[in-house]
Amino acid sequence: MADQEYEVIPHQLLRDLREDVEALKNKLTKPDAKMNELILEIESLKDSIHDLHSVFQKALGEMNDEGDVTKVLPVMKEQLAAVVKQNETIATGMIAIADKVDDFIAKNSGSSMMKPKPMMSKPMPGSSPMGKPMSSPGMPSMGMGHGPSRIAPPPQMPKMEAEPQMDLPPPPPGMKKKGLF
Repeated sequence: MADQEYEVIPHQLLRDLREDVEALKNKLTKPDAKMNELILEIESLKDSIHDLHSVFQKALGEMNDEGDVTKVLPVMKEQLAAVVKQNETIATGMIAIADKVDDFIAKNSGSSMMKPKPMMSKPMPGSSPMGKPMSSPGMPSMGMGHGPSRIAPPPQMPKMEAEPQMDLPPPPPGMKKKGLF
């Protein structure tokens, strides 16, 4: 060892180098939080790539099993033709049902046209000129005076056989009916 050349280095520089070497050894044996996070992300990426590779392997296997596209195309055409036939059957059934409903409605409306029933009774004395409905004793008040109210007529109006005929004077000449009817 006496033959080797050497250079004189200050002790401070040697101490700094030893501290750096110790810090690097500590980082390798005890990684910090950022290093742990990086390692975990690398592991996660590796697993994802492995999963993606297996998906592509399965897809390749299925493509090889199916064979040529020209062999698959006729099968798909047959399935599509079956769906079209089912849709035609459903449409025909819907049309038949709609026709039967129309016939039923026409029969019911035809029988009701044979017996026309009055929608509104004749005005009674004391009724308002605007045709507002009067409340009967059995019916609750529907907020008269708070604006127009819409009340659906009952499904069938009872026909009064002995309806009293009242002789009302004709309306004054200046008043005409207003409205749609």
